[in-house]
Amino acid sequence: MSVSVKNLSCSQSGIQIISNISFSIKNGEILKISGENGSGKTTLLRAISGLSSHNSGEILINKNQVFLLGHNAGIKQNLTVEEDLEFWSEFYQNKHDNEILNRLGLHSKKHSQCRYLSQGQKQKLALTRLFCADRKIWLLDEPFSFLDEDSSNFLLSKIEDHRKNDGITIIVSHQNLIENPDLSINLGDC
Repeated sequence: MSVSVKNLSCSQSGIQIISNISFSIKNGEILKISGENGSGKTTLLRAISGLSSHNSGEILINKNQVFLLGHNAGIKQNLTVEEDLEFWSEFYQNKHDNEILNRLGLHSKKHSQCRYLSQGQKQKLALTRLFCADRKIWLLDEPFSFLDEDSSNFLLSKIEDHRKNDGITIIVSHQNLIENPDLSINLGDC
């Protein structure tokens, strides 16, 4: 499995955001994308996932294997943490792991409505969906936002496990938590 992007260009509101980006990564590799705000990082992830169109170029990817963790966590505010997780577990046809709730500090919140969670707790809940989705290609847009140090370290260990299991990770991050990615792209330089 691989992700290949060839001469990709994207616009928003008629303004060119990304011009002629090309890269390729394969099983067990991590691509880190950085750049200043507005440089097109989220636009690139959305184009790769198929949620946004692009002006020109080619994206070769198995879309059935993609999980996009974006800015909008997609959490159903009126559900409890447990109900939200059960909904997504059923959607992905994969049982969720209560140990993940424990590890992310959400077990005591499992009966709380999601509307009452902090931003960090909502980010952690979104991560549980990533782990139960069982997809080979992770597109992660600022996944460390709002996370405490312990949860950030847990996510790093899950990314490394994903790599060891031949998963592909494309991560957008302003933080320098991903050490030694296989490929780095700074969209500010493009």
